[in-house]
Amino acid sequence: MQKKRSALARKGEVVRRKIHGNAHVNRNYAQADTFMEVFQEVTDQFCWGTVWARPGLTYKTRASLSLVMAAAQNHVGAVKLHVKTCLRTGWTEKEIAEMLLHVYVYAGVYPSLSAFQIAREAITEFKQEER
Repeated sequence: MQKKRSALARKGEVVRRKIHGNAHVNRNYAQADTFMEVFQEVTDQFCWGTVWARPGLTYKTRASLSLVMAAAQNHVGAVKLHVKTCLRTGWTEKEIAEMLLHVYVYAGVYPSLSAFQIAREAITEFKQEER
């Protein structure tokens, strides 16, 4: 990552690390070449420093919203990431399953099925990572 970052990006990085964990954030930064540093900086500033840092919702609530929106759009990689985020912020496996059932009703069977399959993988990975 760039050496000199805005105050908002630094604030966002703190929130991002709390939510996704150091390993995930470090991996994203390490993989960012000069081109992708632009994306990482804006992500830290806007997503994490502006939206996630707002006081209106808890991190736990924001995590669940992120999961169901990713699942509804059938974004497999994002579903895996946000299942882990939900677990890290205190949601249980049963509660995550209920969220994904809600996706079934409002976004369709296939996005929900895909999300359930990816969630199962993510839960297994999360348990291994937390050891």
